[in-house]
Formats: sequence, structure tokens, C-alpha cells
Amino acid sequence: MGYDYLIGFLVVSGILANWWFAMFSDSGAGQMARGMNKIQRHGKNVTALFLPGFGMGAAFLMVLKISVDLGVAVQLGKVFGVIGIAMCCIGFLGFLPIPLPRWMYPEYHLARRERVRAERLARGEVVKMPSSGRVAVEAQRLEQIVREREAAQRADKDSSR
Repeated sequence: MGYDYLIGFLVVSGILANWWFAMFSDSGAGQMARGMNKIQRHGKNVTALFLPGFGMGAAFLMVLKISVDLGVAVQLGKVFGVIGIAMCCIGFLGFLPIPLPRWMYPEYHLARRERVRAERLARGEVVKMPSSGRVAVEAQRLEQIVREREAAQRADKDSSR
């Protein structure tokens, strides 16, 4: 019975970690998660809706199982059960080809991180660059453009004197 909790925790953690990396990380794991989601033919709603919905639903159902095994109040267990089932149902809507708000997709968050990185570079702030993959190439290209602009501005100032 103790292994049920461990296996459930590992599965839920894996699902939610995959979603987090795909949505919010420029690391190699994030690039891999986004790449795997592109290869699969389920569509991008799986990452946007199924992974977080099913992961959180499974987490609530695990809490329900723990509360039942510990003998916690029945009403509290019912609340966890209803929330868990509702979250799982919402997650399964991710298999339907319905348009979602753009902020729910990984591409939006990736573009936002790149835009913020570009703004910080333009202001001359120190920016942590991704170390590998397409995002790193784009970041290096962006950094080179900012350096060229700064050099051109310095050359204009020197020539005007």
C-alpha cells in the first residue's frame, strides 16, 4: 500500500514537471518537452490543457486516497474527489481541437521570454543566456545585434566630435 503513494507521486510529478518545462523553461529539458509535443499528433492543446488538468486532477485524487486511508472527515474527502474528477475532465478537453487563449500555449511564453531578454540586453543589463538549442542560437544572434548597435552608436558619437 505504501508503494501506491510513491508511484502516484512520481507519476503526478512527472506529468506536472513535463508541463512546467514545456511551458516555462529554456533548458534542454524544456526544449525536449516542446519538441516531443510537436512530434506527437495530439495538437498543442495537450500541453496547454491536458497535462496541467490531468496532473492536478490526479494530485487531488491522490490526496483523496490519502485522506480516506487516514480516516479524515468524509466531507473533506468528497471535496478532494469532486475537484480531482473535475480537473481530470477539464484536462481531457485538451484532446479537442478548440482554440484556447494564446497565453496557454508554450510558444507564447517562449516568445515572451525572448522579448524580455532582448529588452534587457538593449538596456545593457546582464542576461542569463540559454546554453543550447534553438533558443540559445536566437539569444546569441540577439546579443550580437545589440552589440553591433552599441558599436554603431559609439562610432556615431566619435565621428560627431
